[in-house]
Amino acid sequence: MYEKSKLKEAEYFYSRMVSETDNRDHLLFDLSAFLSAARSALQYAYKDAKTKGGGQQWYDNHITSSKVLAFFKEKRDFNVHTQPVPVNQHTSIQSTEVVRSSESTHIKKFDQTGRLIGEYSSEPSEPPPAPEIPPKVTHRFTFPDWSETEDVLQLCHLYLNELQRVVEDGQNNGFLTK
Repeated sequence: MYEKSKLKEAEYFYSRMVSETDNRDHLLFDLSAFLSAARSALQYAYKDAKTKGGGQQWYDNHITSSKVLAFFKEKRDFNVHTQPVPVNQHTSIQSTEVVRSSESTHIKKFDQTGRLIGEYSSEPSEPPPAPEIPPKVTHRFTFPDWSETEDVLQLCHLYLNELQRVVEDGQNNGFLTK
């Protein structure tokens, strides 16, 4: 019954995580809130489904058939009961350097016998000022115990999609109240 509300709450904290990748502390605060809200959606689904015939089996099938749902159930429990969920941070710095050069011309004129008969040199031109290009810093966060390629944000997005599918399936099949 309240699953959709908790999904919206989880989506809100996910959007905060996406906007906070430059601030590790804020991202981790939002991850903690995301884990709680998302897990609450499943807890509400469980509470609702277990009262209906076949609901317990329906719920268990969804949890055991999804590596993502099982992973995040453990993450939320660990986060609430043990310690904040550890994440690894990978920082990339892309720096652009500009090479400046100046030009000058030096011309020598020789006659047919090879004797120098004239010479011209231009003053070196001042190279244009180099544009200042600040380094581009990006941060990527991963769960140390997730063996696949997804980072925290990608995995949380997959989790939201899985939760949405569970809620829709439960409502469409009469296990969850709309």
